[in-house]
Amino acid sequence: MLCNSATPAYLFGLNLTAGYKQFDLSAIFSGAAKVARIYNDQVFGSFTGDASHPSTWWLDAWTPENSSSDVPRVWNDRNSNSDSRNVMSDFWVQNTSYLRIKNLQLGYTIPRSVIQKSGISNLRIYYSGENLFTFDALPINIDPEISSERASSYPLIRTHAVGINITF
Repeated sequence: MLCNSATPAYLFGLNLTAGYKQFDLSAIFSGAAKVARIYNDQVFGSFTGDASHPSTWWLDAWTPENSSSDVPRVWNDRNSNSDSRNVMSDFWVQNTSYLRIKNLQLGYTIPRSVIQKSGISNLRIYYSGENLFTFDALPINIDPEISSERASSYPLIRTHAVGINITF
């Protein structure tokens, strides 16, 4: 059942760590459940002149030939019943529940027998990724955590890093 509140009923997180021989893996997940938001035509895009930016979501819009579509018909003026600002319906309420991989780190520790003559006591090489994947049910590619109906906020930054930890 879709929630009709912009406040999540459930917030959750999970931290997993595992190791095998010299390899280590850690992952941090976060998410929200039973949450929904209404996004306006600035998110889905519109067909209102030069300033419009329709999303590819509209490629499956209703037409007489495509009458089984879940996407409303395309409109190009403000007095259309398809415009969410004129006729609001629960169609525009989007399920914004999500699960996100906030951090994933994979490391390898060089065996001490290999590095002991160099004066190094520990040497670990790793890869770390932030905000790698978000699993959600949104029909367009936006961050489900955005609280604005216009989806106007800074984009979520995805980062990749490779590093070395050295202990002498």
